[in-house]
Amino acid sequence: MLSTLDSLALEVLFLDRAAAFYEHHLGFDGVQRGHEIVYEVGETSLVLREPSTVPRGGVHVHYAFSTTDDGYEEYHDRLGTDFDLIEHNFGSARSLYVDDPDGHCVEVGTGGGGDSESIDAATVPLTGVFEVVLEVEDLAPAVSFYEALGFDVVDRGDDRERVRLAGPVALELWEPHRGIADARGAVHADLGFLASDPEAAADAVADRACEVTDVESGVRVCDPDGHYLTFREK
Repeated sequence: MLSTLDSLALEVLFLDRAAAFYEHHLGFDGVQRGHEIVYEVGETSLVLREPSTVPRGGVHVHYAFSTTDDGYEEYHDRLGTDFDLIEHNFGSARSLYVDDPDGHCVEVGTGGGGDSESIDAATVPLTGVFEVVLEVEDLAPAVSFYEALGFDVVDRGDDRERVRLAGPVALELWEPHRGIADARGAVHADLGFLASDPEAAADAVADRACEVTDVESGVRVCDPDGHYLTFREK
């Protein structure tokens, strides 16, 4: 039903401060559009957005960039000179964690299917966004909402505080708690997805969505926890 994570928006207090982090430490090159700066990371547009419009960008978003083994080492060296990194192993995959200036927990990991080709140390590209964490009030209805959009449950936390779903992006739904690196799930996240039939995707959850709105680029729904999802034609 949904094919690609098209966009992820983060709320930032000051664009210039946020841009300095992403451009200097992660090597991004973006385009400013009013109260936003947009960076292209693989198939996903990462949007930094000052408080200005609705939907707002997400607050304290924990999300993950994919990279290769070579890229991981380069980012470890690049970020490690200025930050106290937290690292975690997931079997053969490795991830490092660092907070941006607005409290978003940025993960760089090898578990997201990055291109295996050697990375140029001068550019060190990230290959995409492979995980986003959303905070929800109650797991059961939140899981049901996203299953109706084609996501599949692949893991549940032993403490019942979280559920991981597979789809166009790995989606973790967390009841309020702190995870690895004290990360928290996003509040009022703004996600965009490509879909073969945006109207059908919206119809699948219309009975439980807080809002369904036609927008210029497609259809936007607001889930029961206040997260906005925009479906655009593939």
